[in-house]
Amino acid sequence: MKNHINKKKYKFTDKRQSIRGIISTVIAMAAIAFFTISIVISYKNQGNAGLIIGLLGVIALFLSILGLYEGMKSFREEEIFYHFAWIGTVTNAVVFIGMAMIILIGI
Repeated sequence: MKNHINKKKYKFTDKRQSIRGIISTVIAMAAIAFFTISIVISYKNQGNAGLIIGLLGVIALFLSILGLYEGMKSFREEEIFYHFAWIGTVTNAVVFIGMAMIILIGI
């Protein structure tokens, strides 16, 4: 009969988190923050916030484009973990699509 000893298996690797992926994730959080702030300001002004909301929306759109670019570039790095690359890329894509739809509906 085999002796079933639970041994913890450790995997040693030289992989690290992608710097560009982390940057992409931080940019996504900033874009979401600008979008959220614009919603709050618009709600408090009963939809009459004007230029401030437009500016915050455009900033969120450009941040999401930048974050999407950084996220896509992070997949080219070698010997990295792709957690932050995926999180940043997908989140920035969702923010970009959402902001683009809002802008197109407003036109």
